[in-house]
Amino acid sequence: MKMPKVPDEDFISKLFSDYRQMMYKVAYSILGNRSDSEDAVQDAFLWIIDNIEKIYEIPCNERANYFASIIEHRSIDIWRKRNAHPTEDIDEQYDLNSNDDLEQTVMSDMTVDEIKSAMNELSNADYEMLYLYLFKKKSPKEIGLVMGISELNIRVYIYRAKKRLIKILRKRGIGYDV
Repeated sequence: MKMPKVPDEDFISKLFSDYRQMMYKVAYSILGNRSDSEDAVQDAFLWIIDNIEKIYEIPCNERANYFASIIEHRSIDIWRKRNAHPTEDIDEQYDLNSNDDLEQTVMSDMTVDEIKSAMNELSNADYEMLYLYLFKKKSPKEIGLVMGISELNIRVYIYRAKKRLIKILRKRGIGYDV
């Protein structure tokens, strides 16, 4: 069966009604706010419409996973752009309380500005991982789902990123010896 070159509006409407909620939930779990999540869903559907020939070829039972992957990537892109230049008040945005003893000891007397400044010296991957973990309070399991990495590997990565952050803070004379 030959697929139409012009997208079938009924087909697109059905895709939108069938997958919009699921895609919004995935986007919201990554972005944490309604406006950005709606933007991610809209952006993902525009991509889907532009690539509708590919969608026709995907079996119905595999579309949900494919759409989840698309929305994850779009949401992560939006998250990265948004966090490259944060606009919110940093004191309200970041809550630095944590149960991790190493983290608690080192960060207990630091200001948010000191931590933010030190984090800017980390690699993008370290920054993103610590931002999700420390400030957005995402669990290693949630981060693993977003990043496509196992929970165990995320735990190791977070541990190493925190050690690199502590090293930067120590070089600046901030924090305690642990």
